[in-house]
Amino acid sequence: MASEAQPQTGHGVPGQEHPPAADHEHGHFGPEMWVIPERSGLVADVTAKNQAGSSLLRTVFIAGGALTILGIVGFVLKLATAGFSDHRAWGFYVAAFAFVFTLTASAPLAACAFRFTKSHWRRPLSRIAEIFSLVSIVNILLFIPALIALPDIGVMTESGEQMVRRSIWFQELINPAGWLMAAMVGLAFCSLAILWLASMPDMAQSRGLVSGFKASLYQRLAGGWYGTKRQWQIQKAGLAILGAFYFMLVVFVQFLIVSDFAMAMIPGWKDSILPPFYTVISFQSGLALIVVTAYALRRWGGYREYIGQAPFWAASKVLLGLTLLHTYHLFAFFITYWYGRLEVEQAILNYLMFDSYIGIFWAQLFFTFFIPFPILVSNHARRLGWGAPLAGVFILIGLLLWHVRIFAAAFAAAPADLHGLYFLPSEAFALPALLCQVTATEVCNVTAARFPDLWDIFMLLGAVGIVLLMFRVGTMLLPPLSMWEVKEGSMYQRVDTLIRGRYLVLAKPE
Repeated sequence: MASEAQPQTGHGVPGQEHPPAADHEHGHFGPEMWVIPERSGLVADVTAKNQAGSSLLRTVFIAGGALTILGIVGFVLKLATAGFSDHRAWGFYVAAFAFVFTLTASAPLAACAFRFTKSHWRRPLSRIAEIFSLVSIVNILLFIPALIALPDIGVMTESGEQMVRRSIWFQELINPAGWLMAAMVGLAFCSLAILWLASMPDMAQSRGLVSGFKASLYQRLAGGWYGTKRQWQIQKAGLAILGAFYFMLVVFVQFLIVSDFAMAMIPGWKDSILPPFYTVISFQSGLALIVVTAYALRRWGGYREYIGQAPFWAASKVLLGLTLLHTYHLFAFFITYWYGRLEVEQAILNYLMFDSYIGIFWAQLFFTFFIPFPILVSNHARRLGWGAPLAGVFILIGLLLWHVRIFAAAFAAAPADLHGLYFLPSEAFALPALLCQVTATEVCNVTAARFPDLWDIFMLLGAVGIVLLMFRVGTMLLPPLSMWEVKEGSMYQRVDTLIRGRYLVLAKPE
């Protein structure tokens, strides 16, 4: 494959062939900034790479499978020892599920959004983002135990009085599991439809180059695709419509999950900032996951001649914006409750930030802001391509801690007796929050943090493993590169000379 420069000639790499002054010939960017592969032979080469696999993908499969088995063992042993009678025992499982959902649900949206804005740099990243749609099937399975562990909205006492907790639902006292599951299934169906429609041209081109199960699968899913003008128009319109529906669905489902599994579980927590905060976190984690995966494929997966530094350079700007937006929402949540100064608001701040979970709060803040921020604002790190992936790794670790701090803490806050209910309707504004337990000497003691046991740690590791495993399964079915988009991009881009510099020239077809 021909490209602007060979992989081994990058600036700053030991043993480079060109002297550092050669960067001037590339418009102040390294020679690997823009990689434009030749169209001829691209499909055959990428298909062959995908069938042969790589040591990276084999390692991902082994590690993902091992961690997934570990998570299943942890779940089974937790079920055997605790059952579903005490919802507090399942806080870390809910945190693990929410982390997997947050991490993967917004990844397909990134492909749709950057395709809608006609960003050329996103072309090598689109299929990586869409492959994570397959995790939506697992999300449905992981959601079932979380629904079982979620306590009902209320119960009827023997005296005929209703005991309820605040929630977003205005209906019976039972948990609205049907609506929650319907929303999750609808989201999965929409994400899989995006994957199918976006990968149909690649399957049609590759069906003569593969054999066995993949040949049969490609024939069934793309047998009617011949690349006519009308088919391309339908695909473009279909991806735009599905992307719009997916955006609405993913924000709605995120609102349901963070409201029912976090906010409604903590006494007195009424917060209009948390749902959009959770959406911003999902967008941030989805983009971080994409750039980390793309960098691993470029660096160790054999796709260096197809993925240049430009996708990471451009994505780092978006990731920086989402990181700042995350920090702003965190500050907005804090300052609203800090100014309110109500007893319940002070109890929530102490519980989630400054007392019970102060250690994990500061660790999360360092991983999601103080460490990635200087990396993302560094032109050197962003220009060489490793800045955004390195910051993405720290962001993913920090967001795992965020889910533990929010969801595990929420399940630990509601009392185990009376099915997690914490007030009567007549006493809703008079009863102090149970987060602030008053002793005989009338001293407010904030509820202590709940630490994970061995089975909880297994389930958290299993959450990481299931993402790795499903991505490897996806790459067994489809190449991690959107071949038709890369070929299309090579028709619209070229590197040309202006005076002494080499610059990228972009065509505008529309």
